[in-house]
Amino acid sequence: MKISTIKAFVIAVSGLCAGPLSALETPVEIPAPTGSARVGTTTWHVTDKARPETFAAAGVQRQVEVLAWYPAGSVASGDGKPAPYLRGGLAEIPPGLRAGLTSLENVKTHAVLDAPPVASPEKLPVLVFSHGFGGFPSSYTALFEDLASHGYAVLSIVHPYEATAATLADGQVVSLFDADGKPRQAFRDVIAEWSTEDATMAAVTHEAKEEEQLRLLRAYLAGLHASVATVDRWVADTRLVLDQLGSLPKTTAAGRLAAKLDLGRLGAFGHSMGGVVSAAFCLDDPRCKAGLNLDGIPQYGSMIDRRMSQPFLMVYSARPGRTGASDAIYRRAASRYYRCDVRDTLHLDFSDAILWGGPLRQAGALGAISPPRAVEITRAIVRQYFDQELLGRPSPLLSKKETLPEVTVTVFPAGPKR
Repeated sequence: MKISTIKAFVIAVSGLCAGPLSALETPVEIPAPTGSARVGTTTWHVTDKARPETFAAAGVQRQVEVLAWYPAGSVASGDGKPAPYLRGGLAEIPPGLRAGLTSLENVKTHAVLDAPPVASPEKLPVLVFSHGFGGFPSSYTALFEDLASHGYAVLSIVHPYEATAATLADGQVVSLFDADGKPRQAFRDVIAEWSTEDATMAAVTHEAKEEEQLRLLRAYLAGLHASVATVDRWVADTRLVLDQLGSLPKTTAAGRLAAKLDLGRLGAFGHSMGGVVSAAFCLDDPRCKAGLNLDGIPQYGSMIDRRMSQPFLMVYSARPGRTGASDAIYRRAASRYYRCDVRDTLHLDFSDAILWGGPLRQAGALGAISPPRAVEITRAIVRQYFDQELLGRPSPLLSKKETLPEVTVTVFPAGPKR
């Protein structure tokens, strides 16, 4: 059965598969981080007093959860509590998948909860991350732990009501699902806007002339009102998290981490819709020094007619008709544009979902690549890119001095000045 990865995911989470979903066949193991640093993790919440919550009753202000990973200092014996994998518990697993993924609650991580940040270096480079639309917030743990083990502080922003689960400051869990376990109308409105996306992206990638690619993209983007509103909302969430770092209590794990962050070395990345958000954030916020998109296609919003001062990396899966779909936008907009195509992958393979298998594989949402290899490749691409752009360490992969057989690298010259 031919079915796009996004549609497969929506069918699965909505409980609409035409039969019982299989449970996980083997226990899920998160590959160990490859860096030398211990890994700590903590969480906090921020509230935007100037912005009402779109999905709640009148008078409720927007509140955002942050899940952070970072290089940790030593922890006294007996004081280090292992971090849970599902930070939102089983509530993070959508109703249509829960029976098959219950064992995820027992997955072991390599991070210590609320550990003190490492004493040296004095400041840490920062990466802000956004999950996919309707995504599992905990499903990027393998990537975050690895980045933290190599010295990065990763701030993963959980966008409430548009993720499988987000925990508010009072402990309440909110979700993209309504009381009946079905996706909320606002979620369905966004998905409905994508009904012609597969055909449009196939037409874009089939077209050789950039002028015609841009015409097709502009016509499609003009109808994405709900999608663009989501991107704008998530960009505002990202700014909120950064703006309020200085207000975190100094005696908490979050406050101690905030004091270590070097916002002069800040990158933004994300998966799917989160990758689109990373580009939109970099376009309008000078704190961003580099952006990276893991298979978010196409780039919504105004970037198609604007320039950004930052470099950008687009990572494409092997979804049919998608590879190269946003090139006409990024090669004109970014100060430097890099592209990585990863063979034998589908959309969810850049997340921990590739390690889960089970019902997601049954739903057709995972590619043919080996799960451990997918994790290894994603880690290498992301870390090498930010090492290059934030730390001044040239990437062997992007410079083509080193190759990965599954990855094709293209480096585009700077776009035309406008």
